Amino acid sequence: MATPPEPSTELSQHAGVLALELDPQQADSTGLPPAPLDVANATALAGHLAKDLDRILGGVSHLGLILPGALYDQTEILRPGFPLTGALADLYRGSGRQSFAPQLIALGTDRGFFPVAAINPLRRPGSGPLLLLPFCFVGQKQDIAVLARVMEDILLQSGEVSQATREAVQKLFGVTARNLSFATLSDLCALARVQWDGGDLTHLWDLLEHAWFERSGVRSSVLEHGNRFLVAKGDAHTLFYTFDDWAQFGPGRTLAQEELADGYRGWARAQRQYALALALYGLHVRWVLAHPELEKTLETAEGESALSAFRAIPCLSGDYLVERIFHNDSEQPEHQLQITHQADAELGTMAYTVTALDAAGQLVRLEHYYPLQAQGVQVIIDHLIQRCAEQGAGREVLHPGRLLYSETGRSLRAATPDDAPAPARRPH
Repeated sequence: MATPPEPSTELSQHAGVLALELDPQQADSTGLPPAPLDVANATALAGHLAKDLDRILGGVSHLGLILPGALYDQTEILRPGFPLTGALADLYRGSGRQSFAPQLIALGTDRGFFPVAAINPLRRPGSGPLLLLPFCFVGQKQDIAVLARVMEDILLQSGEVSQATREAVQKLFGVTARNLSFATLSDLCALARVQWDGGDLTHLWDLLEHAWFERSGVRSSVLEHGNRFLVAKGDAHTLFYTFDDWAQFGPGRTLAQEELADGYRGWARAQRQYALALALYGLHVRWVLAHPELEKTLETAEGESALSAFRAIPCLSGDYLVERIFHNDSEQPEHQLQITHQADAELGTMAYTVTALDAAGQLVRLEHYYPLQAQGVQVIIDHLIQRCAEQGAGREVLHPGRLLYSETGRSLRAATPDDAPAPARRPH
């Protein structure tokens, strides 16, 4: 008689979350999420969650379960490869057992943070109104495969949280939850798609989903105003256009002169939204300065060819970009800087146009400063103040309250006294 094969001892894992939808009337939208629980309270909470999951999933006592006594925002869970839940599985496997044995492991801390960086919650201000408590099942591969199918089929639709768990979560974390529900990571991704679908962020889910699940190949999107993003593995590649480049050879080249300001504002708005969201969800955003040759290449290149074109160009670094339009070779010292604050009521600072004059009033330099990071605006201001101090130059700053550009040259221009915004009328 043939000897039956021994059951596989290869371990696998499948993760989910307990989602807390906070009551906006009770939550402080600017406050920090709660601190992690201590060991005793994390253990008590884990017991409640384990009972709920055993009931909902039809018995999970043959599987290991690990969870932290902590809350995270969505951007900490949905990251390329789901590293946080992967770290939980690694902690379970490395907990000192020679062979697998089902066990409930609750992670708590008396110090307000976990010593393991991979699971330490960021606790960023304004992380609500959705906070997540992740958990991870660990077991033999065939058992986890069965569990995964059940979880994906029923957890979100049928996973009712018990009253005991609801009360424990709210008491231990000190929050008021309008709704509590179990979900898988796939459920979270689907909910994000519903959240973003139909608005300006329609393409964002496609890019992020490609990165979250570490799909092979390249995922690309071109937005309404010509923003271009390519995602491959954990990197996002995108083009940065100055106003002049955008209007002259970039996506705005086909627009009429009177449409350029609105068009570039639309490009800048989408660029900031997408770049910020991609970075928040754990992607490295690689900025490349647009130029005509690359523009022509990308009109026909797709997939790996487009990615190669991006990677062939050094990425932008630092807090800001300087676009040098004119530089007088005479190198006369700067006597006066005239600075135009190119701004939008919604987006804030978009650029600074700097005109440097010598003592005779002749143009020495014409430059545009573009912030690349949120802190770039202040860095530019500090740099210009220091530049004036080092050369003993005066400075004048004009705030026209809008983008100023030459319609014939399709390029940013400096402000004149006539461009000053009209004073607000006093009410009668």
